[in-house]
Amino acid sequence: MNEPNTNPESTPENDPPESRAPRRISRGPWKTLWSRLLKNRLAVWGGLLLIFLYAVSCFAGFLSPYRYDDGDASTLLYGPMLFGSYTAELKEIFADETGREYSRYERTWKWFSGGVHFHDSEGSFSLRPHVHPLREYESFDEHLEREFLVAADPTVSVPIEFFVRGEQSHEIASLCGFFPVEGTLHLFGVKHPEGAAGSTRVYLLGSDTQGRDLLTRILYGGQISLSVGILGITLSMGIGIVIGGLSGYFGGIFDFFAMRLVELLMAIPGFYLILTLRAAIPRDLDSQTTYLIIVAILALAGWASTGRVVRGMVLSLKENEYSIAAKALGASHGRIIFKHVLPNTASFVIVTATLFVPYYILGEVALSFLGVGITEPETSWGLLLKDAQNSKILKYHPWLVIPGFFIFVAVLAFNFLGDGLRDAADPRAFISKGKKDE
Repeated sequence: MNEPNTNPESTPENDPPESRAPRRISRGPWKTLWSRLLKNRLAVWGGLLLIFLYAVSCFAGFLSPYRYDDGDASTLLYGPMLFGSYTAELKEIFADETGREYSRYERTWKWFSGGVHFHDSEGSFSLRPHVHPLREYESFDEHLEREFLVAADPTVSVPIEFFVRGEQSHEIASLCGFFPVEGTLHLFGVKHPEGAAGSTRVYLLGSDTQGRDLLTRILYGGQISLSVGILGITLSMGIGIVIGGLSGYFGGIFDFFAMRLVELLMAIPGFYLILTLRAAIPRDLDSQTTYLIIVAILALAGWASTGRVVRGMVLSLKENEYSIAAKALGASHGRIIFKHVLPNTASFVIVTATLFVPYYILGEVALSFLGVGITEPETSWGLLLKDAQNSKILKYHPWLVIPGFFIFVAVLAFNFLGDGLRDAADPRAFISKGKKDE
């Protein structure tokens, strides 16, 4: 028999450091996934960017200077004041046969001049940002055809005020359009000076074809475009998990018909399936109903692939030891499915959902761009891009494609986050990375 070691000098505490085995701190799968995700900088930046976009959309009414349907017919397609302004230059004054004089103006765009500036009407420097009011210049050509040109009035500067009250109550905060909180407060705005002619409005990103602030429309449009992705993927994943889980667990006739339906849906190209389902629904519906219909259509067109993968996972998970042990202890089928089987598919569901959200956002954008999605006066990023279909608009009013930049950023952020989650949930990626580091 081995004698117990009674020598105090040979205890583990007194062993040399090189002879001690390193202690490994065991972490749960979710903590491990989180720590791996934080090491991926692109995924972290993508997640932070998405948090920013969703937060801005939730407070769209407060951050925007106007209501989403508030327009000015005299300021159609005015350029973004953040990057410059329109100026009206007097070219000539001529007279007709009767001696009446006429003025001819030429409107030109000046980059980074006359837009948002930091001086008052007297030319003195001011820390508060200012804008010039907009006025109409009456111009005549050589045929005495009259035209009204809208341009900045450089003789007057109006300060941009913060935390201003609007004339009408509007949504100042909501959960991406749901559960709105009403109020009259705006983060910033301008007031029309007494005695000034023309229109006093602030268009940081320009105005659209109906004289509405494009920044306001983009902020409100994000509520629909971003929430469609979340609601659509939630509904789609729910259908796929339930049908795929039941099909894989019970099998039989239900599995046969469920998988035939999945194969039918996957055989049809997704975009054409979405257009077909949308064409079967009347178009003269209100915007809220149309929004819910678009979410349902995107979910019905997208659950098939999830259901098929979940079915394959359940087929293997139901034969594991813990599932067999739960069945031997008398657990019901529902408890085994929802307590032991489906939770083990959570990592796949989360990663897949994050990667698939961009497809739902682009689906709504495509429907609205083609005129079968969200309709006026509501707004979405796809509906805003509809105004940019005309080549003349793109040539002379390129700021109308700014909503496309927000679509690009949101889709790119979701892809970065989804790729990071996929790598964090795949242990083989970190095993291979550790071997390379060695």
